[in-house]
Formats: sequence, C-alpha cells, structure tokens
Amino acid sequence: MIETADLQQISIFKELASSEIEPIKHLIFERTYKAGSTLFLEGMKGEVFYIIKQGKIEILKKKDLQEIHIATLGSGQFVGEMSIIDDEPRSATAKVLEDSVLFIVTKKCFLDIMRATPEGANKILMTMLKIVNQRLRDTNRKLAQK
Repeated sequence: MIETADLQQISIFKELASSEIEPIKHLIFERTYKAGSTLFLEGMKGEVFYIIKQGKIEILKKKDLQEIHIATLGSGQFVGEMSIIDDEPRSATAKVLEDSVLFIVTKKCFLDIMRATPEGANKILMTMLKIVNQRLRDTNRKLAQK
C-alpha cells in the first residue's frame, strides 16, 4: 500500500494535508518499469498518468521522422496528465531512461479523487496547472532559441 508520506513528497500532492491524502491513496497504485521501456507513444489514447516516485522519464516528440528530446522528468514530477484531462491522443512519447518506480493514476481514479476530496482536488488541479504552464513556457523558450 502507498504511504501518505510517499505522496506528500510528490509535487501535485504537496499542498494536501494528510487528511486529504488518506481517502485517495488507495486509488493510486505503484509499478516498477525497466530502463528502455516505453510508457506510451505519441498518438496513443491515454487512460492513465504517471507520477515519478523514483527514476527518470524522457519525453520525445516526432518531427520529420525523427524523435526530438523535449524534456527529462525525475522524482516528484508527472507525465501523461494531458490526455486524461482532454481525451485527446498522447502529444508525445514517454520512455523510461533508468529503472523507475511510478505511481499510476487511471482516468477513473483521477475522477474519483476529484469527487472524494473537492478541496484537495482544487489544490491538485491548481498545482498541475502551474506546472503545465511552466513546462509550456520552458518549451516556448527552447523553441525561440532554435
């Protein structure tokens, strides 16, 4: 079972009190992935998002039949959140760079979390929004430099 303290180390749960984490921690599960495995491919339908407990994940985007490195994500960060929010296909590919332990949240569980703790859900969504906005700004800066 996932411990409250483990979730409190993750960026999107840092603002939550223990009492807000308790009713949702059973909705999240943990899985180990080997280096070199692919979490998802660009264009796939997305039904889960991943929170990195430990390890590194590389985000890649196809351009002219090549994969371009977009970002490397590590402990405490998350990936794959966009497709469970907007029901669009995956916008990039995610590959495991080193053996990693990930928390997995399915779309159904994400919606259950939103219902289980509305105040906590607002905190989670605001934190996710801030992080996604920062990622977009970083990507825009990188593109402007090319």
